[in-house]
Amino acid sequence: MQIFTVKEVSDYLNCSVSCIRTLVRNKQIPFFRIGSKLNFNKEAVDQWIRNQEIQNMQQANYSNKVKSL
Repeated sequence: MQIFTVKEVSDYLNCSVSCIRTLVRNKQIPFFRIGSKLNFNKEAVDQWIRNQEIQNMQQANYSNKVKSL
């Protein structure tokens, strides 16, 4: 099991640390705490990414259907 820190997950996702903290605050990304430190399981983050891709494709398909009506 690979565990990321906030900085490591921000590098992995190519976004800022503040973006990661916002996702955590809004409970939009899987994380866990050890004491006060935020940690991220790489496998859970990878699954979250796949879920985001699926949701985006579904939204795009829905938007295309609505436009064609």
